Amino acid sequence: MQAVQAIVRMSPWSPVAACELAAVALFGGSLAGGLHGSLLLVTPLSVALLGLVLAIKRWDEHRELRASADAWIERGYDSPRSKYGWRVEELTSARERETLAATLRSILDELGRSRSSSAVPLDRVALRPCRPTLAAIAARLEDCSSRVSARGVLAVQRLITDGRTSPLYNPSAAAGSRLNEILDCLEVRS
Repeated sequence: MQAVQAIVRMSPWSPVAACELAAVALFGGSLAGGLHGSLLLVTPLSVALLGLVLAIKRWDEHRELRASADAWIERGYDSPRSKYGWRVEELTSARERETLAATLRSILDELGRSRSSSAVPLDRVALRPCRPTLAAIAARLEDCSSRVSARGVLAVQRLITDGRTSPLYNPSAAAGSRLNEILDCLEVRS
């Protein structure tokens, strides 16, 4: 559990910084030692590239861990005291909620326009009847004085980002009911 939390808390860029500092020190030492040409560059460049490889590995581990946590949370295990409590905290943080609410507000603004002003392929005509529900979802997220479920936040994230299944980008007769499900999913069930 502590190893998982260490991966989550560590920046994926810290190996880059450490290796870059080491590469600069090696370069300076090699230069001061009288090396020149390719001998001067091989070791520092190798260390610098190692930092990038380690950062990519750490980023990939974090991505896989986040995907596992999201799958766990989607199954209904979204207690802050659970195995993936760190992810629950990320999802339900004020910052994440405000970001998602702002995105929904911009979508609502786009739906209110007669012409599209963005590259986002919203079917404004089909989604206009859903504006009150989208506004309610945004308002629920903005109200940081009350808790929301991590599962609901994941549903909002997918609503915004999933171009294949989201009712925002593929509206149907069921768009309104899907949005109501997401609104209901934001409620914390004890």
